[in-house]
Amino acid sequence: TYRRQWGGIDEADIIEAFESGRIMVPQITVLPTSVVANADNPPELEIRFDMEPPLPDFNDLNAPLPVNWELRFLHNQLFRYFKFPSRFCPGAFHSTIVRKAEFRSPMHREAYFAMCDAVIKKWRLGGPQPLNNGGWDVDGSELVDPPQHTSGLWLFLDRENITHFFPPNFLPPYDTPEKKKIILEFLRKEWDEETLSWVPAGTKMKRAQDLEEEKGMVVQKEVDGEVAGDLMASLRCW
Repeated sequence: TYRRQWGGIDEADIIEAFESGRIMVPQITVLPTSVVANADNPPELEIRFDMEPPLPDFNDLNAPLPVNWELRFLHNQLFRYFKFPSRFCPGAFHSTIVRKAEFRSPMHREAYFAMCDAVIKKWRLGGPQPLNNGGWDVDGSELVDPPQHTSGLWLFLDRENITHFFPPNFLPPYDTPEKKKIILEFLRKEWDEETLSWVPAGTKMKRAQDLEEEKGMVVQKEVDGEVAGDLMASLRCW
């Protein structure tokens, strides 16, 4: 929201930050990495744009940048620059395609996600692609003389109204040592939605892995308990 009384930020402040060049906007290219059902019940179906690998190589400037690095790069700049009460980003970068999804049967669910996986594999063959394929004005009309790089950021008032476009000002190539240092500096931290603070990159991934291991241990204990109970019952029968 643009209303400060609701915890938002003035539209003019956003425009000034971008037009001044203080926010570096790369030529954004993205690659869908998966289609998943989130934890809601019924779930939302999301196309995910995860950074792969989730941790860049911070020591080797010759190593390639992760897929979808541009999203984390922009997110971290914006969260560092703008500080206001309603600042929030709901976890992984994604686009919701269905809300309250329900399947006729587990078999239908399995078939649907198998189809999604096949489409994702085809997308991967093409590699990361720009968000848009040409120069467009905020009203949807095609620009007469568009710049070479047009995959930037759009500012929406709501779902129906685009108000501003901020073209890339941090231009390719991104494989030079100078630009990689700038990019990696912004990727070293990640925003933790639980603690509302910056943590070292990889912290949330490690937390999720620990949680999965913990769940696995609980399941294993339950299985071991059932097996032990069955053995005791068998001994009593003897």
